[in-house]
Amino acid sequence: MLTTARQAAFQPLGTTTTDRPRNGQPGDERCSRSARVLDAMVDLVLRIGYPKISVQDVAEHAGIGKGTVYTHWNSKDDIVDDVLVREFGRVHDRFMAHLPGDSRLATLHGTSCVLYRMVMANPVLRAYNTGDARVLGTHVAARTSPDPLGISLVSVLARPPYLELLRDNGLLVDAVCSPEGQLSVEAVVGGFVARAGHEDDEERTKASSRMLATVLRRAFEPVEPARPADQDRMVQALLATRPLRSGTPMRAAQGRTAAER
Repeated sequence: MLTTARQAAFQPLGTTTTDRPRNGQPGDERCSRSARVLDAMVDLVLRIGYPKISVQDVAEHAGIGKGTVYTHWNSKDDIVDDVLVREFGRVHDRFMAHLPGDSRLATLHGTSCVLYRMVMANPVLRAYNTGDARVLGTHVAARTSPDPLGISLVSVLARPPYLELLRDNGLLVDAVCSPEGQLSVEAVVGGFVARAGHEDDEERTKASSRMLATVLRRAFEPVEPARPADQDRMVQALLATRPLRSGTPMRAAQGRTAAER
């Protein structure tokens, strides 16, 4: 029997079709089901695009019942929100893991260079930032900051607590922390994101990340090179406060009230 492309796209990720716990605690099973649903959504949006997907499609692809999906989320919008928050959380954690080994990343230009590459290398986050309707429909980042989820490059790199932390550690000129300064950072980052395009091009991404870093360094950082001691303090401040993270809670983790079910 021939399988159509659409049918192939909806084949379950695994072979398990039961929702009953096997080993471990019920909470572990719940986390496992949630992860399978999010993985299924990622796979489907990249294959056929978010506008064509239903909750039933996601459930079938994850190998669980549709009713089980609705015990975690109210709609497919909620599911894709969690996908985006999770994907950025992973990028954020990878970036933070690199910080102790290279304090140069604690500068605005260093952070922007690395985060730009990491985000653009993630197809879902790239689609979110560049407004790729083929992948995410209208479920993309707003052109202005902050975006609803707080995970776009514009929103993250122009976030006031982050800019103020840089300034307080001598790594940013004072004027950048004004409303006009924040708007200037948004404009620079947003311009590079808008020029990125929807298709992944590693060499172009590297070149763009380097130029973005150069523009930010020359426009917003002190003329004198950053001192290693200032960078080291900024590393510790970033590790302690984590101002770059989204702050948007996962909807599945919140659960649903009895009235919503």
